[in-house]
Amino acid sequence: MTTTDTPKTPREFVETMLRSSVEADRLADENINDRYLLEAHTHSAVNGYVAATAMEMLRLHAPDTADALAEHLDHVLTAGDLAGPVYRTAKGLGHDPDQWIAQFEERAARRKANTP
Repeated sequence: MTTTDTPKTPREFVETMLRSSVEADRLADENINDRYLLEAHTHSAVNGYVAATAMEMLRLHAPDTADALAEHLDHVLTAGDLAGPVYRTAKGLGHDPDQWIAQFEERAARRKANTP
């Protein structure tokens, strides 16, 4: 599977998430002196690991649910709208994604101010 393919099965999602996590970890090593890139790649590596572990546990213990989730994720990724479902899920779980967006924009403004 190439990086442009969309995983179709829970097992493919696990493999893709783990591969992305390994690549993000390698990118973190490359960008060790750039705080912002280091942080982003480190978060991506951790997120990939957590997601892969969760999907693998779901695949092993609730295969029908894992298949349904893989189908949903394939649809979301194919549509190219990850932000919408992530935002709605965060809201549905009682989080405040608007606050996260505002905090990100504040950090982005600081990064831009520090760029020559």
